[in-house]
Amino acid sequence: MTIKRILAFAASCALLLAACGGSNDGVELGAFPALSKTEGDAPFELTAPSSASPAAFSFSSSDSRVATVAGQMVTVLAAGTTTITARQGELGSYNPTSTSAVLTVKKRECTLPLVYDNGQCIAPVGTASYVTREQLTWMPATVALTWAEADAYCKNTKIQGTNGWKLPTQFDLAALATSGMLTQKGWAAGDAWTATAGSTADSHFAVNLASGASNAFPKENKAYVTCVRP
Repeated sequence: MTIKRILAFAASCALLLAACGGSNDGVELGAFPALSKTEGDAPFELTAPSSASPAAFSFSSSDSRVATVAGQMVTVLAAGTTTITARQGELGSYNPTSTSAVLTVKKRECTLPLVYDNGQCIAPVGTASYVTREQLTWMPATVALTWAEADAYCKNTKIQGTNGWKLPTQFDLAALATSGMLTQKGWAAGDAWTATAGSTADSHFAVNLASGASNAFPKENKAYVTCVRP
């Protein structure tokens, strides 16, 4: 057998071993891309890389201060980087193998008036009073933002220790403003944003907290923010 044929035979054997997991490094694994998250993000599930081996995968985090792994679920804890390793065990003729990816957790940036607290942006404690009316709880309106900022504020902020807040509808906020319940509560007396869209794509309705009157304003205007939740 010539040297050329010997080399070709050796190469084909190596390919066969790799396909069956017979090499020392196990089979070649598919993509396991880098990950990027932000402090306070919800736990997420890892997707195992593709593999010719039927053996189960296990996952681990190199820095449990940044993120922990339980099964395939990753819990983000703090800003930093950690290496997430996917390990596939030995099974029959398949050798063990592994691959890894870097998880980068970014620090959550809070815009005023939000306050950073343990990876979350939370509403600051003030002197204005929360109001409960017809099974809805209202955050006091004290800060003016653009509509997009107000919408993000309500959706992404932990208020009174809970999430699930949103901008109110035009109807609900007008009813609150005319109910008399805001008297001496410390709320601002100006216009406050609602989730109700105006007649043009760049507008939303705001309700005057003193009179209950509604007007559609460009979303780039600033109006007060009150968030509501059931």
